[in-house]
Amino acid sequence: MDEADKRILRVLQKQPELTMRELGEATGLSHTPCWRRLKRLQEEGYITDKRYLLDAQKMGFDIVAFCFVRMASHKRHTLEEFERASKDIPEVVECYTTAGEYDFILKVLARSIRDYEEAVKHKLLQLPHVSLINTSLTLKEVKNTPDVPV
Repeated sequence: MDEADKRILRVLQKQPELTMRELGEATGLSHTPCWRRLKRLQEEGYITDKRYLLDAQKMGFDIVAFCFVRMASHKRHTLEEFERASKDIPEVVECYTTAGEYDFILKVLARSIRDYEEAVKHKLLQLPHVSLINTSLTLKEVKNTPDVPV
């Protein structure tokens, strides 16, 4: 990856709706070389998706919670079973395996505290092999960006 590729990635993160001509102009490349580089970056997996981001709060999700999950068992099949099941819960928008005191961190969206409580009781605590969930509710979003520092 050279500097021209990085310029393409930086511009696309900020303005994914640009036409190929506009992308070329913004990066200092002509249309065809820009298109070839973009296709290669997509094929090599540097660019995984193109989508619009929604504002969760404007969509009515006023609660953002981080759930720190401790598993009852650390066998590979139990961890994989948890991972698969967590993907099926729409309120869980991010899930990470972690090292340290907890095994997973989940980012969970809810419309209200009552909705969050329902999600915990009826969905999160029903996930396979969960021993403990420790929740931290957010007060204010200070920074939230999908941009990768290129």
